[in-house]
Amino acid sequence: MQLEGKTVWVTGGRSGIGKAVAKALAVAGATVYISARGEEELLAVAEELGPPVHALACDVTDETQVRAAVDAITSQSGPVDILVNNAGTSIFKSFMHSSLEEFDDLTATNLRGPFLCTQAVLPAMLERGNGIIVMINSMAALNVFPDSSVYAATKGGLKMMTDCLRSEVRKSGIRVVSVYPGATQSAIWPERVLEKHGHKMMSPEDVAANVLHVCTAPSHVMIEDLVMQPIGGGI
Repeated sequence: MQLEGKTVWVTGGRSGIGKAVAKALAVAGATVYISARGEEELLAVAEELGPPVHALACDVTDETQVRAAVDAITSQSGPVDILVNNAGTSIFKSFMHSSLEEFDDLTATNLRGPFLCTQAVLPAMLERGNGIIVMINSMAALNVFPDSSVYAATKGGLKMMTDCLRSEVRKSGIRVVSVYPGATQSAIWPERVLEKHGHKMMSPEDVAANVLHVCTAPSHVMIEDLVMQPIGGGI
């Protein structure tokens, strides 16, 4: 599938994987909207990436803001053809040391956010009989890592929500894809981890290249799950 003329929404597009995905899809010809909470920094990223990329401030945990974002995209460029649910947050603590506030924050961003954004774009996709929804997940949804119980719970929930959604809409011509990046250089990691292991990690551009591959696969092909790891395995 070619991306010229396609409208793309990348949440969490201010940095890291989201920014790299936005750039890759824009270079491929799509009109790309990036969203995040910090409007100033978001505008700077859109200016850096060039005219095919537009900034759209949006807190994905807020239903009103999500609906307003979709309305804005639709009025400017038409309905969303590709949604990349990338916005996420992390806290690496043991189960006993994780607070209720942290649990709620992680759940709101990592699970409620993709739920709201997907529900907002899905009706138009169902009406057209095509569309792509990409969930940027985590290896924490598939493997056990220390001090990750709450984070992993949100990612495991995202995995099952995605799997069930795919089953519900696949006959409608909509492709729903889970991407599970292994260790990737990004702000999600504490500085001490990046200093020690950063040279072994994948780059955000590595992940973006594979998201581009997923989005440009022939329309009769659905890549359901994409698992990526550094060549040496996990850190």
